[in-house]
Amino acid sequence: MNYREARKVARKAEKGFGLPKAPTLQLIQDKLERQRSRPIIVDELPGLSGSELCGVWLICADRDIVLHAPVKSAWHRQQIVLHEFSHMILCHDLEETSADLAATFLPDLSQDVLRVLGRSSYTDGAELMAEVLADQLATRIINSDVDAMPEPLAFRQVFG
Repeated sequence: MNYREARKVARKAEKGFGLPKAPTLQLIQDKLERQRSRPIIVDELPGLSGSELCGVWLICADRDIVLHAPVKSAWHRQQIVLHEFSHMILCHDLEETSADLAATFLPDLSQDVLRVLGRSSYTDGAELMAEVLADQLATRIINSDVDAMPEPLAFRQVFG
């Protein structure tokens, strides 16, 4: 899948998700929790280095858990979480599972975890679609936050 195709899929998914004009990360999480009829727990996992894996989505029988590597800025955290939320919006939990990922990064994982999705590479179609959708959602959040202080546009200042 190329970027243009991923962008087309992401636009369709975003439109189908039905966000209001001024979305927030919390609003997206709340909407996903209602759609999936289960809570979503978002937390930092200090053991993730951020180099091999910066975010992971654990699909449990009764909840979803999004874990992210320690980050230097709220913007970076938001992007990682939006990427995992994008997998949920795109229904990637119905397509993929990875026991190897769980064993590698989370060896003490509870038995109630049914599936694990984590970013592996952007050459993978699902990962590319999720990242493109995360970018689109982040842009919507930034553009809707009219009362916020302007943020720096330099990559290093934003992502630490």
